Amino acid sequence: MDEVLEKLKAICGPEHATNELVDRLGYCRDCGPNPGGLPGYITRPESLEEVAAIVKYANEIKHPVFLWGRATTFVDSGVVTDSIVLALDLLNKFTINIADMTVTAQAGAIWHSIDSDLKKLGWELCAPGGGGMFSASVGGTIAYNAVPHGITEYGVTGDHVIALEVVLPDGTIVHTGSSANDANGNIAIERGANGPDLAGLFIGSCGTLGVITEATMRIRRIPEKEEFVFYAFDELNQANNAVSAIQSQEAATFVIGLYGGPKPTGIRGNYFLHMIIRDTELQADARKKTCQIICETFHGREADSNATKLYWTNHMYSWLRNDSPNTYYGSRPYYCPEVAGFVRTQDLNEVIPALNKYIADTQTEWDKHGMVVKGFDVYFSRNGGFLWVDTLAREDIPESHRYGLTVRKDIAELLFKKWMSPGGIVAGIAPYIMDKLGTSFDLMKALKKTMDPNNIMNPGVLMLGALPCTGIIPELADIKGLALERVANTLFQCLRCGFCFDLSWVGPYHMCPSYLAGTLETHVARGRIALARAIAEGQLEYNEVVAERIFDCTMCGSCSAHCMKQIDIRSIYQAMREDLTERGFTPKGLKKAAADTVAQKNPYAQPDGDRFAWLKDKSKLDRKAPIALFVGCTPSYVRKSVAQEAVELLDKLGVDYTIASQEWCCAHPFMAAGERKLAKEFMQHNIETYKALGVEEIIFVCPGCYETFKRETPEVLEEALPFTTAHIVELVADELISGRVEMGGYAGATLTYHDPCTLGRQLGVYDAPREILNAIPGIHYVEMPRNREDAFCCGAGSFVRYDYPEMTEKAGLDRMDEVIKTEANVLVTTCSSCLSQFQQLRAQTKTKLEVIDLITLVNKVIKVKETIG
Repeated sequence: MDEVLEKLKAICGPEHATNELVDRLGYCRDCGPNPGGLPGYITRPESLEEVAAIVKYANEIKHPVFLWGRATTFVDSGVVTDSIVLALDLLNKFTINIADMTVTAQAGAIWHSIDSDLKKLGWELCAPGGGGMFSASVGGTIAYNAVPHGITEYGVTGDHVIALEVVLPDGTIVHTGSSANDANGNIAIERGANGPDLAGLFIGSCGTLGVITEATMRIRRIPEKEEFVFYAFDELNQANNAVSAIQSQEAATFVIGLYGGPKPTGIRGNYFLHMIIRDTELQADARKKTCQIICETFHGREADSNATKLYWTNHMYSWLRNDSPNTYYGSRPYYCPEVAGFVRTQDLNEVIPALNKYIADTQTEWDKHGMVVKGFDVYFSRNGGFLWVDTLAREDIPESHRYGLTVRKDIAELLFKKWMSPGGIVAGIAPYIMDKLGTSFDLMKALKKTMDPNNIMNPGVLMLGALPCTGIIPELADIKGLALERVANTLFQCLRCGFCFDLSWVGPYHMCPSYLAGTLETHVARGRIALARAIAEGQLEYNEVVAERIFDCTMCGSCSAHCMKQIDIRSIYQAMREDLTERGFTPKGLKKAAADTVAQKNPYAQPDGDRFAWLKDKSKLDRKAPIALFVGCTPSYVRKSVAQEAVELLDKLGVDYTIASQEWCCAHPFMAAGERKLAKEFMQHNIETYKALGVEEIIFVCPGCYETFKRETPEVLEEALPFTTAHIVELVADELISGRVEMGGYAGATLTYHDPCTLGRQLGVYDAPREILNAIPGIHYVEMPRNREDAFCCGAGSFVRYDYPEMTEKAGLDRMDEVIKTEANVLVTTCSSCLSQFQQLRAQTKTKLEVIDLITLVNKVIKVKETIG
């Protein structure tokens, strides 16, 4: 028995503590290039008391603790080997206090989630989160003292922290600033109260002196107006002179310089400045004019500032170069060995040429290893600049990976010895700066020894108490013959940015049904990709735990849709399912569904001959026609009323269509089960069946069938479909727009619509259902907060209910709660599986909500003025 694990489970619950290798592999590294050490235990405490108890216990047994927020830093945290990972993501609550002009947030709260709620009230955070990732957590960003967007006017993150709640290495809980006074209720007004500024001790300490569990920060009203300016310069000194003038006149809220890497698309010049101005109506205009005059004085050429606006409003860095997000890093297996820090504005006239000279001198090695410059970009502060030296190196070639780390070392040594002080140190660049800090470093070491004598808190992160912990760059395993080989290049594209976790820009909402029900990183895309990489790197073999992490996914595609690098994450899962099935790890229920599909051509173990028992007019079967209706298994066997409504609807519209009596399952159960060969057989059968009937277009009732045909069939068969495809609601919407049909009334109804994952994220059909609903007289239509590509999965996809019913139920109830909060009395969807899920939940929650398929609703209210035929 592992006594440490049992104690950790006793503190935070068995579901929130593990030493399973599969799960530990998901907590080895952040966005930085070092693999990191393999931790010994993973914990996810849900309360301050649990954090304190874990830290106290670790201190008693002298076991290292590593703090884990959202792990979005680019300069390596240095996960400590065999450490107890203290993941703080469940501490994610926050409260807004407009009267005090503050927000108090737990360490795991996401910046963008807080800001989105503040914006609804007309307020915003004074420091809007780390400049690299708006998906970062509050605790980690403060511990790192990250440079935020808007630094030119607003300063760094720590400038706006009023008070902290911190767990010390012995488990003691302390409050800093004015909140230190327990007698007055821990009011948080000023940081420098009750003696020394203790908050400043922990800001920037990167978790080496204590665990930040809560922070109180200043907020402000959103400025009246935003203006945007973009200028190009031929000479470096021209751009820097312009920046110095803008800084001295306080003309801009935020100035960003692009001094290296790819140039903005379509813009002539060598150096580029983006300026954001935020102020009152009058002052914003005046400050913008000042920026323009200054830039033109130093021979700048004004460019279209839409790129600046897109960056600021979307916080997607790629727009600074007039490029969409997927081109920022490119679809290449690259990582970013970043060096970043503060320099004087005018020193950039020396720094940038020095960097270019270093690259020129080592160009042969750069070319050999495929290294490129992503950017020499500067977030200008009030009187200097925060320079991001971003290079990209291949991570799928160990030798190139190691060379990338050498480049980071060289650049760090080059810059820190003369010009730069780092902005946040962490582990990656600590060896190159800490020995240059002299007596300051001596004081840090003394503080560490005094406050953490057992050296348990992030040892080595700032070279305090140990050397930084870095893992070994593994050699690649031989994965020939694995389906994973098909997506091998994709495995190394994950940036680990954390965008796949939640919908922070919408509010405190989940994105991934598995992560909602699961407890660890390996229940969400970032962790699952880490597992795939571990297999490709020979650190892990397929087993039952890996199977659980991959098959408990509904394949809803939300992670792919929200991936900053636009990776097709589902393709990785699909390959892993095929490998797992090949090794006998298919879950029992899904395996039976696939077997039933082989036997009866449907996954419901219903007789194949009963597929069209519901069809009243059999004359539609097997007739030659240009259009076919693919009904699908769920409408044919489970939701027969939807199938009947679809046929009636096509008849009303006058569509000349056929239904193939030899329609087989679309092959979705096989794809879900990783049975690619069986899927191919069924796909080929269906295509040949419709070709024989002279079909040119297939209309679908089930979005899952539609998605299988349109996306997966061409990929599996390696050939284009011989017909066009559409969902029946797309057909109706086209007829509505053409004026050939109109909708009758549905008086007194307040409707909301659930976007099915397959019809929405997989196929991009968002507008057609809404065109129809908004055309119905007498209804009031309301959107759920999570809608369109942000829509939350109902939990029923990919047959997960057969093997993971608790996850299905939890996801469904989460979505149903969102529906109920809209105060709609009718829930409409366009998927038979979603319909079944919501009707079951309707009975379970005893709500009076009407749940209806859009096809059924349309068939009730449509009025045909002119038939298609």
